[in-house]
Amino acid sequence: MNRMARVLVLALVLASAPALARDMNGKFGIGYDQSLGGVSGLNLKYHIGNVGIWGTLGFDLFKPAESDPRTAVRFAVAALYDFARFEVVNLGVGIRANVGWRNGEAVTADRRKAAGCQAGAACPLVTKAGSLWQVNIEVPLVAEVFFSDHFALHLATGLTFTILTTNDVALKQETGRLSTDTKEKGFGFGIGNGSLFGAAGFTVYF
Repeated sequence: MNRMARVLVLALVLASAPALARDMNGKFGIGYDQSLGGVSGLNLKYHIGNVGIWGTLGFDLFKPAESDPRTAVRFAVAALYDFARFEVVNLGVGIRANVGWRNGEAVTADRRKAAGCQAGAACPLVTKAGSLWQVNIEVPLVAEVFFSDHFALHLATGLTFTILTTNDVALKQETGRLSTDTKEKGFGFGIGNGSLFGAAGFTVYF
């Protein structure tokens, strides 16, 4: 067998060999995430075997010159099982709870804006609001692509469930999906996300 034939045989053997799975057990990562349910912010990950535990936190505060601070907190907790693992990509599915909270000043400001009231002007048709909670549940399908042992990007799609008990929203979204963009009380269900990078993020692993 000549040299070229041996190279071709070796290439065929390597091409037919099963891809090595990336071992993520015990790996910790930090980065950014945007969930399907409306939470974006600092993302922490920890892998136990084939299961990834994700936590995402976002925070907003604005202090108007002539009124009390407006505050919003968003966080999400997820457990994802990697059912397909390869050297450069893992594919996982799981469940994630998205929680949003806005204080009364922030909710009242939203009501004033919706009513067309100017800042600082009287708005008799708008009642002062109390703080607001909202929970969205999602079942994400996540592809995590590894560019190295220490850096990865992830994209997600999946199912989302929204339940609103008031017309005020704590997890605001503008995705083009009826189930998540609604500002009316009711129930929503959706599949997919608004754009390719509508639910994406990155992670640096240590």
